[in-house]
Amino acid sequence: MSAAVHLSEEQIQGLADATLRGPEGLAAREHCDACGECAAELSMYGALVQRLSTLEDPVLPPDFTSSVIVAVKQREHVLLQRRQTVLAAIPAAAVAIFAVLGWILSAAPAVHVDRFLELWTVGRHVVSAIVPVLEAARLPIALGAFLFCAAVLFVLARALRVVPQPAPASS
Repeated sequence: MSAAVHLSEEQIQGLADATLRGPEGLAAREHCDACGECAAELSMYGALVQRLSTLEDPVLPPDFTSSVIVAVKQREHVLLQRRQTVLAAIPAAAVAIFAVLGWILSAAPAVHVDRFLELWTVGRHVVSAIVPVLEAARLPIALGAFLFCAAVLFVLARALRVVPQPAPASS
């Protein structure tokens, strides 16, 4: 390797923890002998590897396995409940659609359609009367901002929801 091209961090780390071997490791070692910058990085990574090798694994609590098993069972239970909720919603939606279609196609559908159209017309008139008032008061911007903030807060609350920790299993 030439002095103009330095070793990559992966190569230096491989030299430091002795995972870079063979011709590539030999060439990298020769480069470090000739390049002060790479040699300095190698000594830094070497010191880091030495310090890391002195660390000991933490002692696991005696009930660690049982607490992991309890947490996995709780997670499986939550997933099963969600799946069951979705599976229960499908027939409920089918029944609702069937009921709406039955209502629409009942003996007097014209009455239902007339009521719906009347409600639609009244709603349209109410909205057309309220819109100028809201525009004059500049409420649409405030309402839009409020709804946007409410949606963002709702999403954040769902994302940051605290998952209850399982109770430690007694041995």
